[in-house]
Formats: sequence, C-alpha cells, structure tokens
Amino acid sequence: MLHHNRMPYRRLAMFTLAAVMLVAMMSACGKKDGEMPGAGKGKVIATYKGGEVTDTEFDKYVAYTPFVDQQKAMYMSIPQFKEENIKQYIVSKVLVKNVSKKDLDAAKTAAADFKKQLEEAIKTQAQLKDYMDKNKLTVSDVVAFFQHDRAMQGYYVSKGEEFKPKVTEAEIKTQFDKDPSDFNVVTVRHILIGTVDPNTQAQLKSDEDALKVAKDVKAKLEAGGDWNALAKEFSTDTGSKDKGGLYEKQKANGWVAEFKEAANKQEIGKVGDPVRTQFGYHVMKVESREPTPYDKLTTEDKDKLRVAVATTKLTDFIKAEQDKLAIKVTLPPEPSPSASGSPSASPSASPSASPSASPSASAK
Repeated sequence: MLHHNRMPYRRLAMFTLAAVMLVAMMSACGKKDGEMPGAGKGKVIATYKGGEVTDTEFDKYVAYTPFVDQQKAMYMSIPQFKEENIKQYIVSKVLVKNVSKKDLDAAKTAAADFKKQLEEAIKTQAQLKDYMDKNKLTVSDVVAFFQHDRAMQGYYVSKGEEFKPKVTEAEIKTQFDKDPSDFNVVTVRHILIGTVDPNTQAQLKSDEDALKVAKDVKAKLEAGGDWNALAKEFSTDTGSKDKGGLYEKQKANGWVAEFKEAANKQEIGKVGDPVRTQFGYHVMKVESREPTPYDKLTTEDKDKLRVAVATTKLTDFIKAEQDKLAIKVTLPPEPSPSASGSPSASPSASPSASPSASPSASAK
C-alpha cells in the first residue's frame, strides 16, 4: 500500500494535469454527440479555436470530480489554478476525436457498471443525493463525465505508449542521472499509524492523534521495544505488520515520495522521527541502503526510466496541443469562500487511481 500508482501515463492524466481527462461523447444521456453536460448554458468563461466553455459546464465538471478523486477535487477548488484547469479541460474536449474505439468501448462498459452503483448509492445515501441536487448534477451528468474520464485515461496511456519506442538510450541515461537514488536498494522497517483507510478513505485517526501515537511508538522502539510485537499492535500497513514492518531490499522508487526520501536520507540503524505521507505517520528504521550503478540496472529499471521520458514527451505533446488552440479565459472575480460540501460517500467503482493504488497491470 506504500507504492506509487504503477501506470505513469494514467497518473499523469489524473494528477499532474488534473483536469484534462473528461470528454463528451455520451449520446445515451440525451446530449448531442461531443457535448458535455451543461454546455452552451450560462456565461461564457473561455473561448478557443472551434468552441467555448460556459460557467455552467465547467461548474458541473468541478462538482463531479469528488465522485472519483478527492485529491483532484481539492486541486480543482483552488481559485489560483482555475484558469489552468479550464485550459486543460478544453484540451481534453479537442483531443476526444483521437480516442480509439477500443478505449471508447472500455469506457462505456465501465460507465454502465458505475451507473448501476450510483443509482443504488443514491437510494441509501441522502448526503450524496443532496450534494447532487445542490450542484444540479443528474445521474446522466455524472455518468457522462465518468465515461469520458475513462476514455481519456485510455487515450493518454495509448499516446504514452506511442512515445516509448522513440526514447533513446541517451535519454534514459539522462533521466537516471537526474536522481540515481531512485534506484537505491533499501531494507527498511516501519510502523504505519494510519489516518485513513486506504480502501474506503474513512478516517481512522486525526492527524494529531496519529502523530502522538507515532511518537509513542518511536519511544518504545528506542527503549528496546520489539518491532514484531509493536508492528502487530500498532501498524495499519497490512503488507508488513506481520513481518515486523519489514520491507527488504526494495528499490526506493517503488515508494511514495516522502517515504522514499526518508528511506534514502535517514541515518542507517536509527529510528527516525515520524514521516508523514498520505497514509498517515510512519516510524522508520533504515537497516541498509545500497546504490545501483547505471550499468547494473535491470531491464525493468530501464523500462521505468523509458516510461518517465515518454511521460515527459506526452506532457510536451499536450502543452503543444493547448498552445495551438489560442485559448482565452475570462473569469469573474472569485466570491468569498464558502463550504459547498462534497459527496462523502460514492459508488465503489472509480476511474481514478489514488496515490495508494497499485494496479495489477502496469504500463510497459
């Protein structure tokens, strides 16, 4: 559960670009082919070569986001990022024509399943229905966004795959040299005091309470406490709690950023201060750490570097497409912040991959 999402192109689409993925093709929802929910209604807030975006359309898009990704929703709610989010959203509307039939079919299948779950959830979750009513979202709106979210994920993965064969050995070496510590082989023990359930996102402990427990666990370890016993008692990491918190001889780049940094920098043999990640607080001890020279990289290591280079090329491609559109965004002054709320419960199916997810299929 400490691993990154292992599909970089998909992660790029969901997090780095945040807003680029939703596109419109769902005629079954009673909309014109290629039309997003809310399109043409309200005040125009952006124009581009071939079209425009209204506040009603974009507000629906923003309101939909918490259904699939709370982290992305937080990003979308920041006023300073709104103009860039709109631009990226427009790029997705234009790139829809490039989505393959295979990816469209997969998105339609996923959307049909999601619709069933959403309809069932609305029957039992009053807060979810209230949120949709308040934001003027219909089931058709949410499902349309969901379907096209999935379609664009497929597009970005496929586009990234197109760039991979074009990556040279020199580019791979350059990528490696940016951060060789990514490939350090590290043995570490840790006890995770979780703040959220990785599957349901339900809160386990407040940040303050989790930190207090983590400090207590550290003190117990420094006083000679047994890793095996303490991990079983306190750790919420199911992948290591029954092994004394042990992750043995693993590449550092498989862990989330904060954990990776601690694994690469923490003094060997000492219990460090609690490390905060999206999972909670980790009490860590690095037992060993060995660098991996470039000429000792495995084929899998080089493929990860190749994907990283291809992802950069994908980012450059999307930016170039955006520049071609001559987008002009005109936003009114932001109103005073107010709590609009978001759906605290939603169908289990989600097109987004959270940072804690480890899909079984990785991009090769």
